[in-house]
Amino acid sequence: MKLFSLSLLSISFMLVGFSLLNLNEVKTQKISEHHTKPVFECGKFQTNEFSAQLNNRLSDYMDKSVLQGVKASEDDRGIKYNLRIGKLVLVTSHTGFELDAFHYSYPVLTPYAKKILTEIGQAFHDSLQYTPLADSKLLVTSMTRTHHSVSKLVRHNRTAVKKSPHLNGNTFDFSFSRFVSNEALSACEKQYLQELSASILLKFRQESKLWATFERHEECLHVVTRMGK
Repeated sequence: MKLFSLSLLSISFMLVGFSLLNLNEVKTQKISEHHTKPVFECGKFQTNEFSAQLNNRLSDYMDKSVLQGVKASEDDRGIKYNLRIGKLVLVTSHTGFELDAFHYSYPVLTPYAKKILTEIGQAFHDSLQYTPLADSKLLVTSMTRTHHSVSKLVRHNRTAVKKSPHLNGNTFDFSFSRFVSNEALSACEKQYLQELSASILLKFRQESKLWATFERHEECLHVVTRMGK
């Protein structure tokens, strides 16, 4: 009788053990499913899907840009003066973007333009979270120019114009072919980042925060900030 009771007790312990093992397997499976990251679709966007829609022309915004920005400076003395009185502020690399080496412009913007640039950088950063491109950043290639720097630029760049919104402190450019990243980017990944940034600019344009142009030959997204309709 004792032998029979011990056998039953052993069988009971074995059944309980199997039940716990199965329960742990189910829990582990659920946890694994919960933490599985979505598959990154590098080719999510079609070529120039959003970039081609960034088609504002100089005539769309030039007059308003002059009114909403600062008076154009002849040279760096004007830049320094506007910094002293607060009409322009210094811009440094921030969340979602870094600054390129500027040769024909200064890393300054109006306070409002800096705010919009910061919002774009944050939106770009947030959109890449939980993807393999989470460390990627936009590269700002140009900001505020003076009459003197524009005259030098025109000699090197035939597409540059003397009547430029870059003179008014409320304009900046992003490269759509170069991005800041810890790893080398494939052509597909660059295309993804280009169209992601263009889609963000389109949203901001719909909110009347900016005008934007896809400058294919200059390989940049040209942005002119906008205050209201």
